[in-house]
Amino acid sequence: MTDLNQYDTMNLRDAREIYMYIEKKELLKKYSIPAKPGSDGYYRIYVKDATKKTGRRQLFAKSRNELEDKLYAFEKGVTGKARKTFGEVYELFLQDKIKYVKDEDRKVSRQNTINKNRSDYKRYFAGTDFENKYIDAITKGDVEGIMFFNLERYSLRDKALGSLKGILRSAFSFAYEQYWIADNVYTRLNFNKFSGMIVQNVSNDKRVHSEFDLKRIMRAIHEHQEEKPDYMPAYALEMQILIGCRRGELAPLRRSDVRPGGIWISREQISVKKFKDIPEHWKIVEHTKTYKDRLFPITDALNEFLTRLFAVLDKYYPKSEFLFPDDTELGVINNNTVYRLYYRICRKLNIKISREAIKGTHSFRRNAITDVVNATGGNVILASQLFGNSPAVAAKNYYTGVDTGTALTALNQRKFS
Repeated sequence: MTDLNQYDTMNLRDAREIYMYIEKKELLKKYSIPAKPGSDGYYRIYVKDATKKTGRRQLFAKSRNELEDKLYAFEKGVTGKARKTFGEVYELFLQDKIKYVKDEDRKVSRQNTINKNRSDYKRYFAGTDFENKYIDAITKGDVEGIMFFNLERYSLRDKALGSLKGILRSAFSFAYEQYWIADNVYTRLNFNKFSGMIVQNVSNDKRVHSEFDLKRIMRAIHEHQEEKPDYMPAYALEMQILIGCRRGELAPLRRSDVRPGGIWISREQISVKKFKDIPEHWKIVEHTKTYKDRLFPITDALNEFLTRLFAVLDKYYPKSEFLFPDDTELGVINNNTVYRLYYRICRKLNIKISREAIKGTHSFRRNAITDVVNATGGNVILASQLFGNSPAVAAKNYYTGVDTGTALTALNQRKFS
C-alpha cells in the first residue's frame, strides 16, 4: 500500500507539477521520437495540426529532451490534448482573437486591445491560485471567490468590473467551444450579489465642463493661437470642442477631408503599445474606433474656424496635406500634445480635472452629444450618428441630462384648471 504520509508537506503547486510530469509522459507515448538526430543535427517529428493546409506541422530540436518539451507545449495548445489551466486558456483565447484578423490596420488595433487585455489579466489574476487551477476543475464557488477577492482589494466601478467579468467570460466560453469543459460555470453566476461591493459611477453631469468654463477654455485657446500662430495643437483642441470628436480622430484629418457637405472622419491615430520586439510608436489606421465612417456637418462656428485654420496652414505649412501638421515621423501632431495643452490651460485657469471627475478632453464629447440630444427633443439616434457611438453608449456614457430651461418650459405648459 502507498504511504500517503509522504505527501503531508506537499502543496498544490507540487501536486500540479507531479500531475504535469505524469501527463507529459502519457501524452508523449503516442509519438515515436527518433532515437538519433538527422544529418543536420536536429531531431524532427510531425504532429497533427488542423490549422495547417496539410493537416500537420513539423517540430524540431537539437536534443530529444528539447523536442519532448516542444511536443508537450504543442499539446498544451488549442489543438492539443493536455489539460489546461485558466491562465493558459485565456492566453490561448487572446492568440485566437488576433489569428483571424487579416487587415493590417485592424490587426494593429486588435493587438493594442489584446495588450490591454493582458494588462487587465495581470491586475486581477497574476499570482493567484485561481490562474493555476485547471479550467475543467474550476467550480462556481471558485469563480465567485476570485470575484470577491478582487472586489475586496480594489475599488472597482462598472467599467473595471466589466473588464474582470470579460476575462472570465472569454476564458470559459473559449474552453467550452473547444470541448475542454463540459459545463460553462460562468453562466451560472448571479453577479447581482456583488452589487454592494461596486463603487458608484461618477454621473455624466460631473464629467463635463460648465458652459462658463468652456468659454474660458476657448478664450485661452484663442490667446494661445495669437501668441503662437503656428502651434497646431491649439487649433486641434479648438476643433475637438467644436465637433466633439475623439482625440485620435483629429491628427489624421487632411485638407481633402473637408468637403462641401462636412468633415469626413474615417481614420484614427493610435499609440501602438510595445509588443515583443516592436517598440511603442504612433500609427494612423484607416478606420475609426468603431469602424464607422461619418460626415460631420460644417456649422457656422466650424466654418469660421476652418477659414482661420486654412489661412494658418497656407502661411506656415503650405506643403502639408494635413489639418494639424507637425515635425514628427507621421507629419502630424500626436494625441498627447493636445491633451498636454488642455491640461496646461486648465491648470492656468484653476479648472479642476481630478481623476474622480474624469474629465479630460473627452468631456467635450459629452458636452456636444448632450447639446444635440437636448436641442432635438431627445434624438439620441441622431447624436450617435453624428459622433460615432451606438445610441445605447451615447445615452449611458455621454448624455448628461435634460436642459433644465427646456424642462421648465415644458412643465409650465401643464394646465390644472
